[in-house]
Amino acid sequence: MAYKDLRGFVALLEKKGLLARVKTEVDPAWEVNGVANKLINVDGPAVLFENIRGHKVPLLCNLIGTLQRLALALGMDTVDDKEITEEWIKRIEHPIPPKLVKTGPCKENILTGEKADLNTIFPPVKWHKKDGAPYIGTLGLQVTKDPQTGVQNTGIYRMMYRTKNETGMLMPSYQHGGQHLRKWARLHPGKPMPIAVAIGTDPVYLLAAGAKFQHPPSEDDYVGALRKEPLELVKCETCDLAVPATAEIILEGEVYPDELKLDGPFGEYTGHQGDAQMLHVFHLKTITHRDNPIFLGEREGYPSETGFITVKGKEYLAYSKLKKLPGVVDVHAPRHGCAFKLVISLRKLWPGHVNEIIHAVWGDPNLHRFKYVVVVDENVDIRNPVHVEWAVSNYVQPDRDILIARRSPGGVLDVSQPYSRRGWSAHWGVDATMPSEEYQAEGTEAPELCDDPDIKAKVEARWQKYGINL
Repeated sequence: MAYKDLRGFVALLEKKGLLARVKTEVDPAWEVNGVANKLINVDGPAVLFENIRGHKVPLLCNLIGTLQRLALALGMDTVDDKEITEEWIKRIEHPIPPKLVKTGPCKENILTGEKADLNTIFPPVKWHKKDGAPYIGTLGLQVTKDPQTGVQNTGIYRMMYRTKNETGMLMPSYQHGGQHLRKWARLHPGKPMPIAVAIGTDPVYLLAAGAKFQHPPSEDDYVGALRKEPLELVKCETCDLAVPATAEIILEGEVYPDELKLDGPFGEYTGHQGDAQMLHVFHLKTITHRDNPIFLGEREGYPSETGFITVKGKEYLAYSKLKKLPGVVDVHAPRHGCAFKLVISLRKLWPGHVNEIIHAVWGDPNLHRFKYVVVVDENVDIRNPVHVEWAVSNYVQPDRDILIARRSPGGVLDVSQPYSRRGWSAHWGVDATMPSEEYQAEGTEAPELCDDPDIKAKVEARWQKYGINL
């Protein structure tokens, strides 16, 4: 890999002209919000705020917000979405266990007792105007351990600042961290579960935290696969969890399974202001950090870096599972679908094939939150929403081609449901393939496309001779 840690990746981005440094003093109450919002909406560069009013720690945003930077994080030089997908799938088929080291840069400073103060390392950024408080955890990566198997998990769960040693923490039951907490409550009633939060890690560790993987092994092993070399971990000071040795900041603490406090509201990656709700509480015990640490955070909303990472991670998982099924050519989760929509390219092999594929998605516990699944023929570009909409408009008869599955699992951020019904959803699938079997049933052939690909290829090869600049 061309870099070792977050600082190395920042240097790589700067070398390629993909990093902006803001040296002017900015107000954390609103100004970071505005600048970050504008940059993510125009596919702008990563941005390092070096002078935040009232704080010494610089803030890095928009680290992986485009396909180009996602590819660079993987050591690739491309913007080809399909190429990145194929490489991701190929790498994770061979997990590489992490390497435990005695110490690392994240241990250069160890703060305990009264010195373990979030105010020393957290620029108090208000990411959205109506947020209930500054949020320290928008790209904080929470490390937990399955109390039965010992397998670690890394996820991205929001954390609202409360006091110098306390934050909120969103840990829904369908995430591995939430499942670990519920297991812990059964096995260790009344006792708090250890948890660590890594901030400012190797960007591949961030990508893995936002993705979905089969456990075991842990995200640590998949990071090794994606980096093509072992991830270096160090033991925490106060518990048995292992965290990235090169992280900028590590927070060590604990969560009581039965302790809940009001948290929010918060602007979510779907683009909506989330509601205030009763969430778990993180109690800080120790901070370790590098010399002159960099704080990594992100403005949520749509579009956002976290939303992009989340959607791509789910797309890669869907592709790795569905490509094993007969006829599946390609899979894409569009960014604008906010991890609710999945588009599948299919070579139809038998009547009812499309329905089987759609139900395969809904029947998978890691994919069933794709509430909207569209299946198109293999000649449709699934990464072009105009082409997908063309297929839906031309090939769909609503009474024949739309499937609805009621009382299915739903996500806590799905605003199509009022708050009392969150966690439940109806799913709908669309067969947007040419209904060739319908034509065959009446003894005719489906109309052909008039796309003339051979002529298009000839013209493309001679384009420079026409003198037309596009």
